[in-house]
Amino acid sequence: MRKLFKPWLLLSSLLIVALVAGFACGDDDDDDDEPDATTPAASATDGGEETPDDGELLTDVGVTDTEIKLGQHIVQSGSLAAVYQPIVPTLQAYFKYINDEEGGVCGRQIVYVTEDDTYAPAVAREKAQKLAEQDKIAAFIGNLGTPPNSGSAQYINEQEIPDLFLATGVNAFADAATLPWTVLFNPDYQSEGTILGNYVNDNLAGESVAILFQNDDFGKSGADAFKAVFTGDVVAEESYESTATDINSQLANLRNADPGILYLYSTPGYTARAYAYMLQNSWTPQVVMSYVNSASTLASLVGGDAGVPEGFNRIAGAISNNYILDPVASVDDPAIVEHTRIMADHGGPAVGTLTVYAQAIGETVVQTLEIACENGDMTRAGIMAAAEEIDGFHPSVLLEGIDISLSDTDHAAIQSLVPVEIQADGTLLPLVDEPIEGGG
Repeated sequence: MRKLFKPWLLLSSLLIVALVAGFACGDDDDDDDEPDATTPAASATDGGEETPDDGELLTDVGVTDTEIKLGQHIVQSGSLAAVYQPIVPTLQAYFKYINDEEGGVCGRQIVYVTEDDTYAPAVAREKAQKLAEQDKIAAFIGNLGTPPNSGSAQYINEQEIPDLFLATGVNAFADAATLPWTVLFNPDYQSEGTILGNYVNDNLAGESVAILFQNDDFGKSGADAFKAVFTGDVVAEESYESTATDINSQLANLRNADPGILYLYSTPGYTARAYAYMLQNSWTPQVVMSYVNSASTLASLVGGDAGVPEGFNRIAGAISNNYILDPVASVDDPAIVEHTRIMADHGGPAVGTLTVYAQAIGETVVQTLEIACENGDMTRAGIMAAAEEIDGFHPSVLLEGIDISLSDTDHAAIQSLVPVEIQADGTLLPLVDEPIEGGG
């Protein structure tokens, strides 16, 4: 298998320029009352991971004798809230499981604090400052979305707070030289676009393609990478803004081009609108789309009042990518059985693609904290260093063959994808024999 494709020269110029310019300008919002040096804290030893033999643990912010405080800014209101709603209650349930059944981490309970960023960059920056300076968290985890992270990453890095396992695939966030405190969780969109383009070349040769993409770093990354390797004809191309309320005119233009394949590099809400348009107009191109459109989430949106089973029926045949266990096809897999139990026993939501995804983040967070505990350093710097020490870690809910390894120069957590076809019963049929570790 090939090494992950990391095309830094293809990164979105606007995002990189904004991030670099922000670092040059600096920020004077530091809290004068925040500790500047590490201090030893006695370890609890009655449960969970024990601290080093000397009984002392280096800490500075967000870690006490009894707690480890983590924070996340994530959309919880507005049109996108319903799409991503399962993530917060899943992490709450998973950390409750760790606290109640595993004794926490390092003898300390995980305290998980969230703020609604409304999926807006300016709000995300404001909420990040609140979590950092008022809640005094030890680390950020799973901040979701390209626009919100574009608003907060600069500030978080200036404050030297771990910004771990971002829920986006824009690989500018994995550039350790520019953002040394940020780690990307999702596979990057450029690699995905290349994988999908190559799959179409190899298996759907001769079909023309029409492209709908979101007009931002997410959509452009996936669309441009696809076009860079696709050897057929792109007969139409349309974009939409992430705030758009209607995309029917774009879809009409794509339909008029009569493509064999409709390539959707769009988020679930807009992908669902595309499916609604196709249903209304009896238009049945082969759909190829990004992994951000998790099957269960998309089926719930497309099915609407008709229900999730009908939603799966409507999206059946679509080709996408996957890297986590399929909660439908793998319902009897021990990892999904345990995930289902954790959600049921600790107040989590109904199991679906996003609950499996969120637990994968939670498991990787716990692994990071355990490494920091073993190192005897749970300062913010120590937690960041621990994340960079992860080597060959396999969250239980990821597909076999997909592991996480990081370093001080490699801040991309998941580096493999499996092309899949969505089936009418909701299962994801793998289209290759093993994960693809790169974009070419």
